[in-house]
Amino acid sequence: MTAPAAVPAKTNTVALVSFICAFVVPVAGLVLGIIAVRQLRGNATGEGGAGLARWAMIIGSVGICGQAIFFIVWISLFSQAIAR
Repeated sequence: MTAPAAVPAKTNTVALVSFICAFVVPVAGLVLGIIAVRQLRGNATGEGGAGLARWAMIIGSVGICGQAIFFIVWISLFSQAIAR
């Protein structure tokens, strides 16, 4: 008798979308990552993707900080150029 083949766990769609969005629009990646983690916390369907959601939150947070630093430096340089 042969054992049945193992069915791989389905990945949560929001977790996958959040990971992709984290590289393009960090704010969306962070928000969707939080939503995905909350969905997976009370997961009765056995979906996977908690790692993707966590990394989306990390990458989104780093991206937001990077964008904030970029805009602060840009505004600072722009205001110095106008003042001359």
